Amino acid sequence: MTAFANFMRFLAPAPRGPITPQVQRGEQVFSQIGCASCHVPTMMTGANSVAALRNKPVHLFSDLLLHDIGTGDGIVQGQATGNDFRTAPLWGLSRRSRYMHDASLNKIEDAIRRHGVEAQNARNGFAGLPRSDYDALLAFLGSL
Repeated sequence: MTAFANFMRFLAPAPRGPITPQVQRGEQVFSQIGCASCHVPTMMTGANSVAALRNKPVHLFSDLLLHDIGTGDGIVQGQATGNDFRTAPLWGLSRRSRYMHDASLNKIEDAIRRHGVEAQNARNGFAGLPRSDYDALLAFLGSL
């Protein structure tokens, strides 16, 4: 058990894909339409007895908080009501084939469109993107 716990503790996140000018533009779009208000690009680790893990930036693209995104599926987990979900970290997104908490979607675009309530402005921003920004945003998400 200790060996497994240590393995998981020191396991590095999956590396990002190439960061092209289009990916950089997509990251700007991600912030501009409001996605980064919940999917916070970088957080810092806290105090840790292991120096390598102490006060380090982590690019997980989450605030790890509960948000009402209006899926209304009735799943209750602890303090989370049927609409509340912890902001999923987006690191490793390019290695996933199913999206949302229930893995019901197989396109990232559909997962974005499923956001509502607290994420309604971001969803509306996504819906109104010009094609070049839409493609850039998807390239950015594909780089994670």
